[in-house]
Amino acid sequence: MNATDPATPSLTPEKGPDARDRILSAALSLFAMRGFEGVSTTQIAKVAGITQPLIHYHFKNKEALWKATVTRLFGRFNEEFASAIGEIPRNDKKRYLMEVIRHYVAFSAKYPEFGQFVMREGAQESDRLHWLVNDWMTPLLGQFKEVFQEGVQEGWLKDMPFPQLMLLITATASQFFSLAPLMRALYQVDPETPEQVLVHSDAVVAVISAAIVNAPEATHEPALMAG
Repeated sequence: MNATDPATPSLTPEKGPDARDRILSAALSLFAMRGFEGVSTTQIAKVAGITQPLIHYHFKNKEALWKATVTRLFGRFNEEFASAIGEIPRNDKKRYLMEVIRHYVAFSAKYPEFGQFVMREGAQESDRLHWLVNDWMTPLLGQFKEVFQEGVQEGWLKDMPFPQLMLLITATASQFFSLAPLMRALYQVDPETPEQVLVHSDAVVAVISAAIVNAPEATHEPALMAG
């Protein structure tokens, strides 16, 4: 299928005169779908609508292009997500935590490549994975981990292993959008519509809340047994 076919909008580069921006847009779509090893600079150049030498003019090699692509994607997450959750009041910690999860779902819907990148790179050991973890993922987890630890200490969150918690949240939030073609084929729903983003957001918050928030202790006295 032609890379610019309307049926495959995820491969369509952003319009504009900036060749570097078009290269990064094409690289984002291709690396997210096929992984680092499954993409060539020739393919990226074709999707970007530029000549291959222009890629090497802007980027030293394919790995440098991959890192620049990750930096732009995770940089957007860092900026947009931090801005959104910065406006949420923290006096109600339970609500704050659920709103953080809700904003993560919204970001995953806006940038489905985010979950695809993590899934692709996380499936195998590589220097790229360690760079991704050290430079981007670990710092991003810091604030959420702080709230989680506070919740456990205060007793309103279950003391579950943090790695399992994060996998539960990230996979539940992102795969609905990362696997959009499957959702359309199997369930006849389009994850890209605002209605489905809201439905999925509500579902994720409900599932995560039930899984990690401790139920309030009963306030009534137990009934006396007859006899």
